[in-house]
Amino acid sequence: MLNRIFKIMSFYDRARWNSRTNYNLLNVFNENISNDSKLLTHWLCYITDRQMDYKRIWDIGGFIFSELVDTIKNNNNDYYNYLNPQNELSFFRLEENGKYVFKSHSQVNNNQILLSYGFNHNQQVTFISRYYSSDYLSILYTFDILQYFNYSLTQYILQQLNIQIHHNDYIKRLLFSLYLLTYYKIGQPNNVDLQNFEHNIQNARIRTEEVLGILNDHNEFNNNYNIFLRNKTIYKQKRAWCSLRDFLKSHLYREYFKQSLREYFEQSLQNANANQQIINNLFNNLFKENSLQQLELPGDVWNDNPIFRNCILQNTDYINSNKKLNIILREYFENHRNELNGCYPEQFDITFDFVPRMCKNNNCDICPIGFIRNINGNDFMRTCVQNNNLYCTVALINCNYKINCNVNGCSLINVLNEQ
Repeated sequence: MLNRIFKIMSFYDRARWNSRTNYNLLNVFNENISNDSKLLTHWLCYITDRQMDYKRIWDIGGFIFSELVDTIKNNNNDYYNYLNPQNELSFFRLEENGKYVFKSHSQVNNNQILLSYGFNHNQQVTFISRYYSSDYLSILYTFDILQYFNYSLTQYILQQLNIQIHHNDYIKRLLFSLYLLTYYKIGQPNNVDLQNFEHNIQNARIRTEEVLGILNDHNEFNNNYNIFLRNKTIYKQKRAWCSLRDFLKSHLYREYFKQSLREYFEQSLQNANANQQIINNLFNNLFKENSLQQLELPGDVWNDNPIFRNCILQNTDYINSNKKLNIILREYFENHRNELNGCYPEQFDITFDFVPRMCKNNNCDICPIGFIRNINGNDFMRTCVQNNNLYCTVALINCNYKINCNVNGCSLINVLNEQ
């Protein structure tokens, strides 16, 4: 039964990434910024993406962070002028009311998204995240490391992949490298900790030296990576996994990532610093299913919702387990991967769209999982119109994904017809 549920989630996941809408499109201050700048802006937005309206993060925060990234890259000097709250150049400011904000240099002008929030044409934009103290330090620490990689997230990623690509778990190792970049030893700072900028810079430099030591020493990396795995810390990196997932799966960010990789490759080849075969191998491996299978499901309240969890784990050895669902799904997948072609644990991330619409509303009677479980009175087939001229009504009703119906090639119908 759980095999079939994996395949049902795979259907929704493909619908999600083929849908015409995307929930985290960036509102950058200038569309002409580089692909790498867009990737780094995306990474910074996810740092702040916690327990607040995500649209404000990508619409307002994206505008500010994209300008911050572009400014640091173009000036190619010490980043900390732009993150020192006491410096007039800073994008992180202490306002007269005693509150910290991220603040743009540019004015709104004719940015229609910002105007819709009530900002004026000649106004600078301000944004603050819910956990701004730790978010600010994460951003500060990120730039302190990236100064050794020309402030390029692509260069940082490539250098780690060049080292780790020969391992079977290269995506997990890359995720650990990204964790070191931004989230390692952040702790739980408060706004008092932000008042001494020189102290924070000193801590950043000490941390950077430690992280670079881990990245550049094979044994140190392996030792710390194994601790990361053993302590299950890898399952707790929701924001890092979400961002890396977008680089590999989102039509938009995947293209930014591919183009940025090509740009860096071409530059490296000109400098005779890259081997063409290494480049080809990276491209051949990075965007294939083996990479996607390594992605971990970002743990959240939706995929651990008790209604959903108890439903899919019913009649399995995991029904009374205290483990998080993302850990359970990884264990199950590794034990049944030969039976789950095209499926992998991260695809269950559609629960943040599925559970509020289906489980929370007790829609078991029109649910495909209810259908394969033979729940009495299941009317699922009444919601499946099977008309190539219409949207897939199942994906639309269950998750609000807009994809065209594909009667003759529908993977969901194939799963439902399995015995």
